[in-house]
Amino acid sequence: MSVKATFAIDDTVLRDAREYVKNNHLKSLSAFVERSIREELTRMRQDTIRNDLLAAGSDRLFMADVMEIQQAFEPADLEV
Repeated sequence: MSVKATFAIDDTVLRDAREYVKNNHLKSLSAFVERSIREELTRMRQDTIRNDLLAAGSDRLFMADVMEIQQAFEPADLEV
């Protein structure tokens, strides 16, 4: 479901976005803005996951669990 929203953005950004939509034969400025927001949200979620994984690497208890699991599955990993 689409809803209308009002935003204040820099006039240069809006001009560039309109030009991009026109030059690339995109469906509409609204579609371009929605796609851009979706892509940025995806990047932000990926950054959060990446940061969480980096933090987990410094967590002694988490790393101990990882090592325990690796050791438990080592015989299965060696099977051909």
